[in-house]
Amino acid sequence: MKGKDKKAAVKPKRKVGRPKAKWKTKANADRIFEAMRNGQSLRNYCTLNSLPLTKVYEWLNSDEFRENYADAQAARADYFFDEILNIADDCPPDKEEVARAKLRIETRKFAMARMSPKKYGEKFNVDLSGTTEVKHNGKVDIAPTDSAIQGINAILGAIIRSGKSERVEDTSEK
Repeated sequence: MKGKDKKAAVKPKRKVGRPKAKWKTKANADRIFEAMRNGQSLRNYCTLNSLPLTKVYEWLNSDEFRENYADAQAARADYFFDEILNIADDCPPDKEEVARAKLRIETRKFAMARMSPKKYGEKFNVDLSGTTEVKHNGKVDIAPTDSAIQGINAILGAIIRSGKSERVEDTSEK
C-alpha cells in the first residue's frame, strides 16, 4: 500500500520561464487601439496607465496585432485631419493665435504624413519623357562576363521572336 501512496503524492510540473505580463490581454489591446483611434498617442496611453512603452510597442507589433495597430495609426491620422479643420475654423483673428494655430496644424500634418504616408504623405511626380542622344565611335566593348550581355541577348531574342527584325548578324571579330 505504501507504494501506491507515493504515486499519488507526485507534484504537478511548474511552468518554466517568465510569467506572462498581466497587461498583455486582448481587452487591453482593444482599449489601446480605441484610444489611438481617438487621437491619443501610444506614449501618452502607456504613461497614463503605467505600462512599459517599449514592451507595448513590441507586443503590438507582433503578428497577432500588427494589422490592428496599423489600422489604429491610420484612424489616428484621420482624427488629426478632422482636428486640423477644427483648429483652422475656430482660430480667432488675433495674430498670436493664428501663429499658434499654424504651428498646431503643421505639427499634425507632419505626424499624419508619418502615420499614413500613402494617404497624407508628400506626392512626387517624376516625368521621364524626352530624348537622349548617345554618341560613340561605333564599337562597344563588353566583357564576356558582364551581366549586360544576358540582358542584350534577351532583348535581341525578343526582337527576333516578334518578327520586327528581318536579319540579325553577328559582327563580332573572331
